[in-house]
Amino acid sequence: MPARLHPGVYVEEVPSGARAIEAAGTSTAIFVGETERGPLAPTKIKGVADYERVFGGFKRHAGVAPAAKSLIMRYAIDAFFRNGGTSAYVLRAIENPTASPAKIGSRAGLDVEASSPGKWSDNLAVVLGESTDGDPNRFRLFVVYTFPGTSAGVVVERWDRLSAETADENYAKDVLLRSSYIRWKDIPVVKPAGPADIAGTSPPDKEIVTAAAGRLMTGGTHGETDFPNTNLEGLLSALDGISDAGLLVVPAQIGEADNDVQVRTQAALNYAEGRPRLDLFCVADMPRLANRSTTDATSEAAKYIRNPTPPPTPFTTTNFGALYFPWLEISDPAGVGRDPTIFVGPSSFVAGIYARTDQRRGVWKAPAGLEATVLNARRLDYNLLDAHQDDLNPLGINALRSQPGGGNVVWGARTMQPSSEWRYVPVRRTAIFLRTSIYNGIQWAVFEPNDEPLWAQLRLTIGGFMEQLFRQGAFAGRTTREAFFVKCDAETTPEADQIAGIVNVAVGFAPLRPAEFVVVRLSQIVNQKA
Repeated sequence: MPARLHPGVYVEEVPSGARAIEAAGTSTAIFVGETERGPLAPTKIKGVADYERVFGGFKRHAGVAPAAKSLIMRYAIDAFFRNGGTSAYVLRAIENPTASPAKIGSRAGLDVEASSPGKWSDNLAVVLGESTDGDPNRFRLFVVYTFPGTSAGVVVERWDRLSAETADENYAKDVLLRSSYIRWKDIPVVKPAGPADIAGTSPPDKEIVTAAAGRLMTGGTHGETDFPNTNLEGLLSALDGISDAGLLVVPAQIGEADNDVQVRTQAALNYAEGRPRLDLFCVADMPRLANRSTTDATSEAAKYIRNPTPPPTPFTTTNFGALYFPWLEISDPAGVGRDPTIFVGPSSFVAGIYARTDQRRGVWKAPAGLEATVLNARRLDYNLLDAHQDDLNPLGINALRSQPGGGNVVWGARTMQPSSEWRYVPVRRTAIFLRTSIYNGIQWAVFEPNDEPLWAQLRLTIGGFMEQLFRQGAFAGRTTREAFFVKCDAETTPEADQIAGIVNVAVGFAPLRPAEFVVVRLSQIVNQKA
């Protein structure tokens, strides 16, 4: 408080007691699966271009080039962003987390290694060139990479005027941190001894690729075989530090057996439900039922659903996840032939629709209906009928169906616990959204005096946030009294809790449940007199 030494008017700013709660994000998804290359820590991306720059493309190295196998992650990321996703995390799965990156072998002074571990890096080559400024103390590096499924290398990066001087703005170790393919090993930079591998300051790509033939990196390990699903639960623990995501997707692998899909999906559901923050909702794939008859998909689907052996839901029930069925056929940019296609699970498409719906209508709107059009899909693997969905709905399996005037749409919004109060996806996701937003927004209250002034501030802060959501249409009810309540006083926090340093806030809300069954009653008007 300033000293008041002369007569006059003094203006002071006084805190209002209300603090803003920022709405937590709900549309960022976490994708877990195998990639061509990339870091082992969860990495945030903003689009397909980000993914390709960091994690590679559709194929992975599996021995010789013709044996390169398609990876679901590239297709899944494309489906997510095409259907409305805006940001995502990618967690790379590799069969051995202690995998090594490949390194330069015999070139003296050229201490370069791959930017990430895995066998993929054995297809890298680094060619030493002359600096374009003619400075003999500087050097140039060309990175040549043989993409999976190809036999010829291509120049993917050029690094010019690199220096071994730590004070130089082009210090090699710092500059190569921007590379998607290589890093200078964790030792001081020494200018490579001897002449450059290729002469001239502007060599053509053909000469660079030719020079790279005998300069491949060596020593990369793992990443060329399937990730064991039994290790997935341990891998998912790497996500514990992520606090700004709302969706978890572990897409089923291409050509994966149904039993393996079940193991993968169950691990993801277990993690979402057991995560301490309770802030993730898992969007999961049902097995494709690859052993069905390809001649009559509809009858086979009916046979599986009506006489399930094994049952259609071989998963433990949870309201922190939702299952979707059937799979989708899409064009395959990495396939061969005139018009290659491939079948992929629906989870990545649906996660994009979740994000699209959240941005347009809010997390309290069910991500289903004619607005929930599945984009970038050619057709559904099964043409489900009403009779099929009669069996799916009670089991908590959400159908994708072809609707007149809507195309392929999501036609279900149930969690995997359809007999509980958390039956509907938007109800559970709204609760997750409220919990996360309030948790993040009242951190300031920790260590404040536990008495009525703090309780009043909490009521005001949380109540203001809830009223704002009510005005946006997030809750049922005509008035705020009907829509929500916030209670924090001596009744919720008795003296014993105050002594223990505990303050209790009770927050309730009236959720909006989707109009899943619209009933229209028609009758004739008879015996009308003119």
